[in-house]
Amino acid sequence: MAEALAYVITTTPPESYATDRRYQRVLLVVVMLAVTAFGSLMTLITVALDDMGADLGASRVTMTWAITGLMLIMAVATPMAGTLGDVHGHRKVLLIGLLGGAVATFLCGLAWNAPSLIFFRVLFGLFAAMVNPNAMSLMMHAYGAERRATAVGWFQFAVTGAPTLGLIAGGPLIDATGWRTIFFVFAGVSLIAFLVGAPLLRPMPRQAGRPLDVRGATSLGLGVLGVLLTITELVSGRFGLLLVVWVAVAIGFLANFVHVERTVAAPMLKLEYLHRREFSMPLLSAAAVQFAYMGGFVITPALLSRRYGWTTGAIALLMMPRPGAFSVASLAGGWLPSRIGFRWPIMIGALSMAASMIAFAAASPLTGAVGIGLIVLGLVLSGVASGISQPSVAAMSVNAVDEADLGIANGMNQQMVFVGIVAGIQTMNVLVGESSDSARFVQTYLVGLGFALVGFVFASLAKDVPR
Repeated sequence: MAEALAYVITTTPPESYATDRRYQRVLLVVVMLAVTAFGSLMTLITVALDDMGADLGASRVTMTWAITGLMLIMAVATPMAGTLGDVHGHRKVLLIGLLGGAVATFLCGLAWNAPSLIFFRVLFGLFAAMVNPNAMSLMMHAYGAERRATAVGWFQFAVTGAPTLGLIAGGPLIDATGWRTIFFVFAGVSLIAFLVGAPLLRPMPRQAGRPLDVRGATSLGLGVLGVLLTITELVSGRFGLLLVVWVAVAIGFLANFVHVERTVAAPMLKLEYLHRREFSMPLLSAAAVQFAYMGGFVITPALLSRRYGWTTGAIALLMMPRPGAFSVASLAGGWLPSRIGFRWPIMIGALSMAASMIAFAAASPLTGAVGIGLIVLGLVLSGVASGISQPSVAAMSVNAVDEADLGIANGMNQQMVFVGIVAGIQTMNVLVGESSDSARFVQTYLVGLGFALVGFVFASLAKDVPR
């Protein structure tokens, strides 16, 4: 296996493998196996949070850090992992991510309390950050410049389709054997992806000498962590010394991040682009919409469990319309900009997200078939919102920067999305807490509605760019 990892160092790869259809199919299989553990576990853990908390003796608010901690480390590490792939080889970094992710996932199944589980999930997030950007790079290189859109489409299918299959098996498995089993199963899936990929994946050209902005990434991560802890204290109604400490941490590290990005030779983010409305407004809209998207996604299983009495396995299966709608809407999201521009799909996505929050809120006081129908409608609308808007957000922001800064633009896009995700998960989950009161769920979904509407306002302020 060590020889397989060393192959990327000793082999000079061709410019692309664009004519090798067999290799493209092999790569797609490996990528689908690679992303299955991340996507499936994200949904299954969200569904099983209450069960896991009861077993480990922790509250739902504490257990949420098994999700937000992972997303926070990915917000920091994903752009750096992409740069590592540029310098040291995307194939090598991807394989390290798969092997490390398999080990971290296995350790999650052995967790003895909530802090140990959160630590192992954060460790998994570090390795997961190595998988997605490098898998995407390998796909785009293998398909060549002329079929790059096809590569992105297949990658999006892998990201949304493979985890859906995981939900079909994972939900009933939790009911039958407990939550620990799913970690052992998906650790095996990641290990299979590594074993298949090590001898079959091919290297691609590297870029020598690109430095890593470690100071900027660290400052951003600690600053966002301070913001999340501040939100937790505020929403929980605690206004003591600890709140002052977290506010100081957030302000101090975020201010240092801005200073670093303005002075470092190779910044992770190029802050001057934020002055361009066609760049900053789509990213702010995406962050606000993702706040509602993931925040609503995390508390909906709690609604189904506490108000409707559904089992974990049944809830997991009911969540499937969301990734399904996302996949279908992504096709429309890639088609619409050439017809109506980039701004309108982003605005439509924000309105669809707002409608999903209304559907969830309307379902909160109910306990019967009508309520389930509204929840399914909300899941579909959430998937449509994200699928139809994300291609335009990415394209609009990339088209607004200099050609040499496409990687930085993609990194800033990912950063803003992750910030919205972690803030939404933490805020909406703390608002619901351990309550089964329908009014608490209604109020929390209305917070998500507010952020979705803010996303619409940001989208409407964006300056459209040539199609």
